[in-house]
Amino acid sequence: MRKSGLTIQIAIVAGVINCVAWYVFAKSIGFYEIDVYKYRNYVTLGVLITGIFLAVFLAKRKADGFIEFKDTVKTGLLYSIVLAVVLAIFNYIYYAFITPDTIEFFLSEAKNYMLKYPEKFKAEDIPRYLEGEKGNFSSVKLIPPVLFFGLLISLLIGAILQKKNPNKVSEN
Repeated sequence: MRKSGLTIQIAIVAGVINCVAWYVFAKSIGFYEIDVYKYRNYVTLGVLITGIFLAVFLAKRKADGFIEFKDTVKTGLLYSIVLAVVLAIFNYIYYAFITPDTIEFFLSEAKNYMLKYPEKFKAEDIPRYLEGEKGNFSSVKLIPPVLFFGLLISLLIGAILQKKNPNKVSEN
């Protein structure tokens, strides 16, 4: 567990940085602007790439410059899991306490848009559509994309930074 402690710390710090950036974007741009979510996604991707690279690099340095591919992927996935949990917790806090009316605002905007174009949307389908859209603000829905991109980035960084120890005896 000692090896993974640093990875967890890096992920928590990165998650806090991401959450602060999300709040600052929302505060400066406006809580009801869709661009906030675009910038949040860019920051999340940047934090994923930077954090996984840093966690793997430090794990490699701690292991005297040697790290196997499977260990790079494990480190990257651990980082991604912790980051995803931090982001999910902040997502809940953001919508429950910081801007509790944001979800209703976006749903109202979507409903108004659909009512404006009755030829595209049937009136009886609107409540079902809005209920589905409400689920997109769920904290749980935030976790899978972070894990997916974290896995991809871990595989890529693992392929780049892996270096087997020539003195280590193979288990085969």
